[in-house]
Amino acid sequence: GEEAPVQGVDAQRDVAGQCLRDGQTTVIGSLSQQTKNDIPTIYYQRHDYSGRPGQSQVVLNGKPLKPGGTAAAGVRVKDILPDSVVLDYRGTEFRLRALNSWINL
Repeated sequence: GEEAPVQGVDAQRDVAGQCLRDGQTTVIGSLSQQTKNDIPTIYYQRHDYSGRPGQSQVVLNGKPLKPGGTAAAGVRVKDILPDSVVLDYRGTEFRLRALNSWINL
């Protein structure tokens, strides 16, 4: 299988990238460059997943957070999954793999 060129594909993917695919939220890497440029830095320091509702917690930017908590300006925790966290940035939902920080330089 040939790899599709990455350049130039982003513009078409902007709209599609924000849809939920197969029940999975888009990973941050698939968001458009413009959206990624807007998302503030998120230091992913801890990931405590619990199978019990309301018990899961992550530490982002030094703040212990549960779903509904705010990690950074405009960034809200929507859900905590076994291997990642689902965040919402001003209406765009995306996933960050556990303990993978997002550094916006």
